[in-house]
Amino acid sequence: MNRREAIKKTGMALGFAATSPLLMHLIQSCESKQPLGWKPQFFNEKQALLIAAMANQILPKTDTPGALDVGVDAFVDKMVAEVYSKNEQEQFLAGLEKVEKNSQLKNGKLFTDLDNQEQYDFLYGLESEIQHLSFDTTPQKKPFFLMLKELVLLGYFTSEEIMTKHLDYQPVPAQLIGCEPMKSNQKLRVGNYF
Repeated sequence: MNRREAIKKTGMALGFAATSPLLMHLIQSCESKQPLGWKPQFFNEKQALLIAAMANQILPKTDTPGALDVGVDAFVDKMVAEVYSKNEQEQFLAGLEKVEKNSQLKNGKLFTDLDNQEQYDFLYGLESEIQHLSFDTTPQKKPFFLMLKELVLLGYFTSEEIMTKHLDYQPVPAQLIGCEPMKSNQKLRVGNYF
């Protein structure tokens, strides 16, 4: 190899070494930085992450899928966007904001920054508070946590994964047998009985 070839190859190697971090940064910035795995329709990303964290605490993954495994966070977003009235949407957003403020006051951190046990303890406190209240059950008067919990449970138990693989779903039952004992390995049966 002559001197000219050596200088050219050394220059190319140095140039590549100098520009590779810049290239990697450009490539990474072009990738989607959506940690949710879905794009929120109604909520901003911070609110969607908060809903995902709370849904995960309400129905965590065990030997069955958790709320996030079946897309409950995206379901909540869709329901609030398409089904809730303007007043209910505002109430829901105010509830999310109140959760973050209360978490900041009690723990010095946002709810999404808390560890798993701190999140559980915080939501357990919210649940305890609403159990001692007497309130009107119209959507405009429901506590925020109860609204969220209802949506999480609805989304979970009506998801295709849970209905078809974890419950004994019968879309068109043949007949209603009122007091039939369950078999030892039988799943809970759900479906419409008319």
